[in-house]
Amino acid sequence: MTQTTTSRLLPEDLIIEILSRLSVKTLLRFKSASKSLFNLIISPEFVKLYLRRSPVVQNSSKILLRSYKFLACFDVDPPQRRLVQLDIHPDVIKLLEPYFDDNLIEYFRPGIVAICNGVVCFKKQKEIVLYNPATRAYRQVPRPPFHTKINDELIAYDCVGDDFKIFSIIKYSGKRGDSDECETYLYNLKGNSWSKIKSPPRGFHSFPSGCRIANDALYWMIYEGGLVNLRIVRFDVSSHRYEEISLPISVLGLWKIRLGVLNGRLHLMDEEFGLDIWMLKEDKCWSRVFHSSDSEYMDFLSSHSMTDYSLEPYAYSKDGRKIIIGDLRVYKKVICCDLESQTLSVVQVLGLPEGVNFTVIPWTESLVPLA
Repeated sequence: MTQTTTSRLLPEDLIIEILSRLSVKTLLRFKSASKSLFNLIISPEFVKLYLRRSPVVQNSSKILLRSYKFLACFDVDPPQRRLVQLDIHPDVIKLLEPYFDDNLIEYFRPGIVAICNGVVCFKKQKEIVLYNPATRAYRQVPRPPFHTKINDELIAYDCVGDDFKIFSIIKYSGKRGDSDECETYLYNLKGNSWSKIKSPPRGFHSFPSGCRIANDALYWMIYEGGLVNLRIVRFDVSSHRYEEISLPISVLGLWKIRLGVLNGRLHLMDEEFGLDIWMLKEDKCWSRVFHSSDSEYMDFLSSHSMTDYSLEPYAYSKDGRKIIIGDLRVYKKVICCDLESQTLSVVQVLGLPEGVNFTVIPWTESLVPLA
């Protein structure tokens, strides 16, 4: 890059190290400081570096609170921090505005269907918009080539092809005959187009809203022959391969299991007998990172007037020593699971909106461009 007074004083690798630890808001201001900083910050290499470091360095405990009209960010890491409402680009609002109607049933309201590497995927019926709240960049996705209204989209990042992709399974039933029949489509951001791809193997078609995105792959739970036969399915967005991942335990109840992505890794939270939190390692083996016995966990929940029916894993604390779980929609407080002492504590969350039917999604700021 062009030598400036700053770059003559500091080596470029040190400048990159410093910049990669700053917030997106600060980096966007620095883009105006000099041409060399502008070129560095928008370079694909720096954007990728920032993506790799963001979950750990930048916003490890930030989450998005969202409804079809509301988008805000909250840092659940103690000490308590107040809610920060995020701006939505006026053009994105215009794309969604025709369906901003309180009288519409939930399906027809626009909402967030997935988040990946800081990019939010909005959907209103067949309209899909990709949006980066940190940079306010957006992209309207071409209408998909299929016609059914009942389908799910999930955005994921392909590290091999350096591209964002939207994965969609369309399940057919009734007049189509086989209830297990489906079609699968993939949208790629670089080509700005949809293509039909191989569908998952028979029995993998169950595609609940609990799907998670981690390590450039999609993960979701399926079950056959009753709720006791649970499995995890993995779809690699680079190779388009499907595979089955075994659970770390013998699970007796579907509703006692939650999948979550914390610091970029898939985690599984089990409340069947107390509280267990497992992390999926790179070798696809599970490691238990937290355990609380049944009696300890039930006593703790009872003492804080909480139940275990809808708690979700949210994030790691910034120091990496705690995992934060909870249900902010109900309790307006979170539980901190200390990984060193294997103990539980509660933190009250301040500034949550009243009368807003929001859901909670872990979020990391990024510089990902969508133009």
